[in-house]
Amino acid sequence: MKLIKSIISKIDVTLFVIYGFLGFGSMYLASFIRSVTKLNFWAELLICFLIISPIYFLVRVLKKKYSN
Repeated sequence: MKLIKSIISKIDVTLFVIYGFLGFGSMYLASFIRSVTKLNFWAELLICFLIISPIYFLVRVLKKKYSN
């Protein structure tokens, strides 16, 4: 129980909520990319990775910049 409380206390709630919304948005974005392009799985995965990953990085950078 002590371990669980320790883990929960270290969670950044703001990032947790933002990443939750980004997760749902990423699913819809990936679905849209898949419906628009008719590529093989690995090409779709690469395109989604190149589009979605920078969004998560940008959120983390913006949070560090504006939370201090």
